[in-house]
Amino acid sequence: MFNWTHDVDQWIARANCLSVWFPELQLPAIDQEARFYLIQQICHGALGYKDIKDRPVWPVVRAWLSKGQQEQLDRLAPERFELPNGRRNKLQYAEGQPPVLAARIQDLYGVEGSLSICSGRVPVVVHILAPNHRPIQITQDLSTFWKEAYPKIKQELRRKYPKHEWR
Repeated sequence: MFNWTHDVDQWIARANCLSVWFPELQLPAIDQEARFYLIQQICHGALGYKDIKDRPVWPVVRAWLSKGQQEQLDRLAPERFELPNGRRNKLQYAEGQPPVLAARIQDLYGVEGSLSICSGRVPVVVHILAPNHRPIQITQDLSTFWKEAYPKIKQELRRKYPKHEWR
């Protein structure tokens, strides 16, 4: 199915992660059996590949959760994380792991401590990117990064990327 994209898989991962992080919400997990059921629903009535290849996937997958549960998902395990400069970067979810936020170092100026979602229950792993969008550090504690690691790499970054702002 062409419409079963990475975004669909990320939505499912978000829902499954939230069901573990917030068990009191009693969200139904989307395991392999549930995926099979969803695919059956999407393919219902189709006679061949041509009938299913362009079928819409989102309405069936989103219907797994009620409207209220979808709102909780968007609030507690958001697709994007807003940084202090207003930029909204995507979070990457994987079951059994904390969410990952990749952000350029300049977008993180002024951010201290740890970032979190789920009303502060789940820390976010931050992949700090150089201007070329390659990771230079992975951390959950930005305060420690700014105090210990940043002073060591700042000079090298300033030399490699002289047109960028380095605080």
